[in-house]
Amino acid sequence: MKTFVVLFILSISFSLGAQEKSERVAVKSGQIRYELTGSTKGTKTIWWDNYGDKSYEEIKSTSEIKMFGMVNKEEVHTVTIMIGDKFWSANLLDNTGQKGTMPYYDAAQEIAEEMSDAEAKQLEQQLMDALGGEKLGSETFLNRKCEVMKLLGAKAWVYKGMLLKTEAKIMGIEANEIATLFKENISVPASKFEPLSTINYEEVAQMQEGMFYTN
Repeated sequence: MKTFVVLFILSISFSLGAQEKSERVAVKSGQIRYELTGSTKGTKTIWWDNYGDKSYEEIKSTSEIKMFGMVNKEEVHTVTIMIGDKFWSANLLDNTGQKGTMPYYDAAQEIAEEMSDAEAKQLEQQLMDALGGEKLGSETFLNRKCEVMKLLGAKAWVYKGMLLKTEAKIMGIEANEIATLFKENISVPASKFEPLSTINYEEVAQMQEGMFYTN
């Protein structure tokens, strides 16, 4: 299972506890910059606004994975922009991109808005139990009180629905994301969420449900 799957599940679990369940995170706007270490080295930067309804993510990294005596190297430079259920994903190494609509977005929003706090907590616990997750308490990271949990080989420090630090080792592959910069409730230019003008985005009808299980 890919490390991305673990991070995705972790973020869903904590997002269930957001102040407004239709919000992706509990902070209106901000910027996070991560250092990537382990099998993948590089940086990841995220900007967001309107409680995560608008987001910009840029990843610059180089991966080196050794399996069965072979070394697989991969370089990545991507920019992904999301507004509501719409996404634009660009590969800046070959100047290609895709755009489309996230599946199940409206249905998920409706379910979240209709949930009571008790129901949200129950769903969070059911998700944790089903995946063998464990809450480890709280710790301070970047001067913020974070909830800490362990799930599927990954340990995460989460602040108001946002992953500030993640340590994962899955099938011998180590992947760590550590926030080195975190700014809350800042003014983010609207231009940050505009699709890149240098990319000719290919329309895709709908993102495949299996996207969370592949790179």
